[in-house]
Amino acid sequence: MEFYLDSADYEKIENYVEAYNVKGVTSNPTIIVKDGAEIKKLAASVPEGKVLFLQVISDETDKIIEETKKLMSLREKVVVKIPATPNGLRAIKLLKDEGIDTLATAIYSVQQALMAANCGAAYVAPYVNRICDLEMDGVKVALEIQKVFKEQKIDCKVIAASFKNLSQVKELLVGGIDAVTVGPDLFEKIVNNKNAVSASEDFISAWEKYTGKDHLDLD
Repeated sequence: MEFYLDSADYEKIENYVEAYNVKGVTSNPTIIVKDGAEIKKLAASVPEGKVLFLQVISDETDKIIEETKKLMSLREKVVVKIPATPNGLRAIKLLKDEGIDTLATAIYSVQQALMAANCGAAYVAPYVNRICDLEMDGVKVALEIQKVFKEQKIDCKVIAASFKNLSQVKELLVGGIDAVTVGPDLFEKIVNNKNAVSASEDFISAWEKYTGKDHLDLD
């Protein structure tokens, strides 16, 4: 199971990615606009050795392929996200023919995920909360995709995306999802568990009352 940070915020990337062994960073045009980022600076902000997922803008097959190759030239370990539209799927297939791995994004159904994998996508990203907004169970859809891929031995990883709350993330982790990509707000709640912080403060307080120090002194 892998964690990714879904962000284009340079400071959050610096604070979280190395510190918590995050596999990499995912982004899309909406996130880049929201965070006021610039693609080349975003590429430079991700630590060496980590994966960066960048997304194309065009929905014309030839231009998708052209944008994909330009994005891949920005740094090592770039995987390009391509929306699973008809032209996007065509581009994924043609890029796979060239040996280029891609992520099929904007996945809303098991059938769509299977078609993306069939066209050669190395990753699919089901939009969990957006599926829920359509009055379907987004967690269930993501886990069904994972189940089918494993049962049929399909070489395609599921990176679940788009979350409203930690409950959705938890259900996917318990269900055995390959990976989740989580925005900074929810990521902070995962790493900064208030109960753990409180327990740690209690340990320090007890030790300080006993020894007069708030740390171990073994010299």
